[in-house]
Amino acid sequence: MSLSANQLLKNIRDNKEAEVYLPQYMNRSLSAYYRYSFIDLTMKYVMLYEVVSEEHNKQTDQVKDILDQVNQLIKETMLDVFDESARVAKVEEIDNVRKEIMSRMKSITAYADIMQLYEYVLNRIEDKYAEEIEEFDTDVFTQEIINYIFSNNDNVIINTKVQEIIGQLPVRMAKTKYYDLLKDSISIYKGSERSAVDGYLYMIKSAATLERPKEMKKQFPELHKAVTLIESADFKNLTKPEFYRLNGMVQDRAVDLLEISDLYMQLQEIVNCLYAYNITVAYQTADMKEEALCKELVAHVNECFLAGDGKELVESELDKLVKFEGALESSAQEMLVLEGGYDDVMTTYGKKLKSLMLDAQGVCVTTCMKLLGNSKFIDLNAKVSNKIADDAYIEKVTTSLLKNVAKLFEKAPQGVVRAVMASSLDKMPVFFKNSDEIAEYVANALNQCKDAAEKNACYSIIKDIMSEE
Repeated sequence: MSLSANQLLKNIRDNKEAEVYLPQYMNRSLSAYYRYSFIDLTMKYVMLYEVVSEEHNKQTDQVKDILDQVNQLIKETMLDVFDESARVAKVEEIDNVRKEIMSRMKSITAYADIMQLYEYVLNRIEDKYAEEIEEFDTDVFTQEIINYIFSNNDNVIINTKVQEIIGQLPVRMAKTKYYDLLKDSISIYKGSERSAVDGYLYMIKSAATLERPKEMKKQFPELHKAVTLIESADFKNLTKPEFYRLNGMVQDRAVDLLEISDLYMQLQEIVNCLYAYNITVAYQTADMKEEALCKELVAHVNECFLAGDGKELVESELDKLVKFEGALESSAQEMLVLEGGYDDVMTTYGKKLKSLMLDAQGVCVTTCMKLLGNSKFIDLNAKVSNKIADDAYIEKVTTSLLKNVAKLFEKAPQGVVRAVMASSLDKMPVFFKNSDEIAEYVANALNQCKDAAEKNACYSIIKDIMSEE
């Protein structure tokens, strides 16, 4: 009688017969990953085919080359008679496809950041072309904002609201003040792990549209043309037709980016499952009653994809998905229990795995945890560093960031500078000491804004935010 996952882990933690229970742990884990990845791939593969064949997404041409590679790899490694000696080479191919998707997603994210920034810029000038602008009492509105921010006593909620409002208020701040806030926000991370600093810097650079992969022009040339046109616009002197044409372009490209990213997200999930399937298949011993059905559905969808005729799946095939009800959940639960003991296993027995000839299985378990975890685009080869961000490191990254921001501000029009400030200010830790400073900032931001169109845009957007509570 096989042990439960919990009992197996208990025996390992109690140092009972490692040579018996460690192999069982590895086998049990890899079998759970195999079952989960096979079922999940099947379901997601069917869903992707529905999206593509029924033209729910207009951007399928953008992923065709990757989709073709994925379909071929599924056919070769899951459906055809397969020479196991070639599996390592195929895993490398899958890994390369995965890396290419990640590269493209970085470009998509960069384009999305740019569109979001210019949406902000255009929102602030839209009312210049309106026949009339709604007036409001600044003092009354300021008090409404303060009431909204402090309607809850939870500091986390208060800080979230402050960041949200700051990101929409008119920005009337000297560059030197903004640079000081940037410096202070980075200095907070002194003494933390460098990875935390790097994560924060990435967020700030993305908000400022400084994260621009060199491949983005080549990967998405049409989007690059649109960005070039938008960034060259004279926002101060746009005619009404020019404004609406530019605004429409930004809105349309934002929709395109959302659709493209959805496709790459679906593909990445499938590739992650395919990866996990291929590195676990040689070790697993799962008693998987769904296996035949998985293979049948995957083969059918694969054939439809490779035929390329856009033929829709028949209802009877889709109905078979019901048979997976509960299967994914049970596999996930098994994985969760086994992963709960992973750190204990690796801490206590990590050095012993090689002597028990379990080091390859250990690597597979570690990789599957990443592939099937919450972060679909995790770098499998990233080195974990516990280095601390000391004074020298903080100074180095701060100097580099400020240099790049200053360079951006030198050539950017005023509206874009303010948009960058607003977009990054709401990513910073709250820099106010008390409620009076918050109230003063809100009042000054509104009172110092003499642009009626911008002021009204901020009023409308913040009103919408507050009405959602």
